[in-house]
Amino acid sequence: MIVLGLGAVFLAVLQAGGLHAADAGENAVASGELYARVKQAALEILVDDHLNGSGSLVDAGGLAITAAHVIGQPGNRVEVLSPVAGRRRADVVAVDLGHDLALLRLEPRDGGYPCLPLAARLPPAGADAFLLGTPVFRHAVLFRAMLARDELSFEYLNAGYVLVLTLAASVPSGTSGGPWVDRQGALIGVQSGIMSNSGTPVGVAFAGPAGAVRRLLETRQTAATPNAGLAIEETWQQQRDFLNRFPPQTEGLVVKVLQADGPAARAGLKQWDLIVEAEGQAVRLPDELLRIVRGKKPGEPLSLVVLGPDGTGKRRVTVTLGRLEAAWPEARPAAKKP
Repeated sequence: MIVLGLGAVFLAVLQAGGLHAADAGENAVASGELYARVKQAALEILVDDHLNGSGSLVDAGGLAITAAHVIGQPGNRVEVLSPVAGRRRADVVAVDLGHDLALLRLEPRDGGYPCLPLAARLPPAGADAFLLGTPVFRHAVLFRAMLARDELSFEYLNAGYVLVLTLAASVPSGTSGGPWVDRQGALIGVQSGIMSNSGTPVGVAFAGPAGAVRRLLETRQTAATPNAGLAIEETWQQQRDFLNRFPPQTEGLVVKVLQADGPAARAGLKQWDLIVEAEGQAVRLPDELLRIVRGKKPGEPLSLVVLGPDGTGKRRVTVTLGRLEAAWPEARPAAKKP
């Protein structure tokens, strides 16, 4: 499980109580039936014989999805435990680190595999969601939560930014890679990480969205996620001594982490630099900058306007974007049709 710390900032999300009839939807599945359906398609992920996390089958032919950080590095030996197929070898087909996803292929099985359908759209904020996973080495445990935001957002998880959906949920380690489903039993996300305050979970979970799972299923190729090699915070998160270095109401994004020899570091960005513009647009929220980055391709330039940590020295910096999946083989171009 990836844990996102908040430092001095505390965020509490109030989880909804009972389920109202209007929340369930016309095609909602009864609780016991929902659990049985998801359990049949659920997997436990073994990496070099260690139970690393959870997963689920998303194709009757044996394609499965889990979190990329559960698999770890290329070359690790991966197996799955299935309630219907037992222990089976799994090959890594493709990864998408920008959504913390790994697509696996199981060996063929007579009659195919039970699998989860993919939700056509993201449920609204406040809708029920359910996670099946292997928390702290306990098997097939179901968690109930709710969608906590109405749109995807970026979180810095596992040394890179991941585009995720946000849920009001308390989930322990071992559930990473597990399926989040809606009341109809359709996959809406893949468990990725949690939010914490000084090491204590605060009831917020993050999941790679079903839309990204669908793209992996369609392409079956490792993604090429553009990466600037930094982590940023908003100005109003900073301490007073930092804010006093700048004119009142200065807005931007503070460089807090630089990946060693990463794109931003090679371009000359320094810790505590303040990014005020990207591609000619003012940026004050991380998602504003990160959506500009994600709109580009690895190898393309990213133009920034930056202030020094003392509030002076305004300068332009050009970052040549890297590839988040650099450790994984690049996708091969699709063969041309005759």
